[in-house]
Amino acid sequence: MIVRMKEILLFTTAKSVDDTVQRLGELGVLDVKEIKVPKSEAITSFQKQLEAIEAAILQLEPYISKSTEALRTVVYNISDPKQMVDRILKAKAFENECQKRLDVLKKQLDWYKTWGEKTVVQDFKQLADKSIYLRLYNVDKQLVSQLQKDHVISTFAEKDGKVPIVLFTRDENETLPFKEALLPKASFESISEQISRKERQLEAVDVFLEDQAQSLLILEDYKDMLSDRLAVEQTTEGMGDIEGKCNYLKGYLPKTEVSAFKEAAKAYNWGYSISDPEKPEDVPVYIKNPKWISTIDPVMKFIDIVPGYKEVDVSIYFLIAFALFFAMLVGDAGYGLIFLLLVLIFRKKLPTQARVLVMVLSISTIIWGILSGTYFGSSEIAELPFFKMLIVDNISSFGVDNVSFMMHLSFLIGAIHLTIAHSVRAVQFINSIRALSQLGWIALVWGLFFVTEQLVLGIDMPEWGLWLFVAGGLLVALFSVESKNFFKSMLISIANLPLSLISGFSDIVSYVRLFAVGMATAAVAASFNTMILSSGIENMGILEILFAAIALLLGHGLNIALALMAVMVHGIRLNMLEFASHLGVDFSGEAYKPFKLITSDRYYKSKETEILKTI
Repeated sequence: MIVRMKEILLFTTAKSVDDTVQRLGELGVLDVKEIKVPKSEAITSFQKQLEAIEAAILQLEPYISKSTEALRTVVYNISDPKQMVDRILKAKAFENECQKRLDVLKKQLDWYKTWGEKTVVQDFKQLADKSIYLRLYNVDKQLVSQLQKDHVISTFAEKDGKVPIVLFTRDENETLPFKEALLPKASFESISEQISRKERQLEAVDVFLEDQAQSLLILEDYKDMLSDRLAVEQTTEGMGDIEGKCNYLKGYLPKTEVSAFKEAAKAYNWGYSISDPEKPEDVPVYIKNPKWISTIDPVMKFIDIVPGYKEVDVSIYFLIAFALFFAMLVGDAGYGLIFLLLVLIFRKKLPTQARVLVMVLSISTIIWGILSGTYFGSSEIAELPFFKMLIVDNISSFGVDNVSFMMHLSFLIGAIHLTIAHSVRAVQFINSIRALSQLGWIALVWGLFFVTEQLVLGIDMPEWGLWLFVAGGLLVALFSVESKNFFKSMLISIANLPLSLISGFSDIVSYVRLFAVGMATAAVAASFNTMILSSGIENMGILEILFAAIALLLGHGLNIALALMAVMVHGIRLNMLEFASHLGVDFSGEAYKPFKLITSDRYYKSKETEILKTI
């Protein structure tokens, strides 16, 4: 449910701005909108420090140990984190430089392993002073014999498919048309010593970073405090100013929080104005649902969409339809059981909503798989007596020609889904004549359903089916648009009706993907089984059974991945496009994000410490 919002104008004296913003952050209910673009040196400083600490935390994450969690109870002197961040970033930069230098040294050491560890680089220069030039190359083996005919060369042992050769010449400009192996700048012993030194330095950096990782939670708390200081500064700088004596800000808060805001305003001597929003498109959207409906929130956050303030919250409709679509698209009880086992195994690592959602989707898939007799694409399992008696023939995946029924079921689900959309829309317009146009659209949806059945499945339309188009078309034409000019609005509706009917027909046909993709998932699983176990397992040896098990694991793993991709593409699409378009939801909203301070002083000795002096 989308919670109704109130628009707030808050006024405070210039002297108490900092205290007002701090109190607002502690209250944590007002979504503050900028009066002016916030700009200040402090904001830039905070942003840079946050970037630095985020980079430092990212560097420490690979070094996290289980003992880190226990350090939450440590009282930490807050003047140190900034210095700690600088040291971590410098250590990481030093590590990168060491690694680059180590790579260069190892390449030079490889040179000696190719051309001889006892090779003395200075000898090349001494020979050059005597007009004897040596050039080193790595060439293909088949080219060596030809080169020996035309040049004075010496060969070394073949390495990595190439033959190292040395060209001897008295002509300083004579070369071969290959990439020359350049001489190292130091001796073998010197390079080996430098490599050892760099490796010791890298080990020291690792030890340092591992030690610093024990304070990771302290850095995270420090990051939270910096984030709060940045938010306070941005809010303060974004306030409007009246002659340098009074400051004000604008924001939105849920209707349910008005009383709490008034109490705070009275306690802190704020002036304020509370009104209904004048521009719905500017109002942030706060969706609050019961826990069982909020189960769908992880999906909504994943696709990052929010309905507009005056639109309809689709959460409950999305949840029910998505569970059904997921079950039909995956369609395999075996796969559903895998999902359920995985969520039970990793239940402590998953957020509550995500855990419950996966369980709902898994159970839905298991139920559909049982009814359709689909267990890892194996018809043999489905034929077992207990499982066989649970199968509904009309939706069975094996042994029954039910294509027509499954297409009929898909179209029926589509018609019901779109009918729900227009029914909700009709309730939304209950005090307007536009509600009648939604009833007209319901009639048209079912008329299009019968047309689809006739064109695709050859099922004759009922004699009264045409009256659905007549009645629906009239209601849509007469009541779709509210306007003082009745005939103008009617002409507009009539002009839009043909394209709307074509779109509606296409939307209903789109639901056939539920059957098609589900059938494909079962068919691919069955194909893997047939290819891998074509002759059964009776005559297989232990090694053959092991390889077959690995092949089945990989094959079904791929099929599961494809099924989940289909859910993301088709399951979400039917809700976000077909259903939402008929419901009139454009997802044009912006989520409600109250200005709220998140840190506390429980991990620090005092709020008024040197942290504020370092910013």
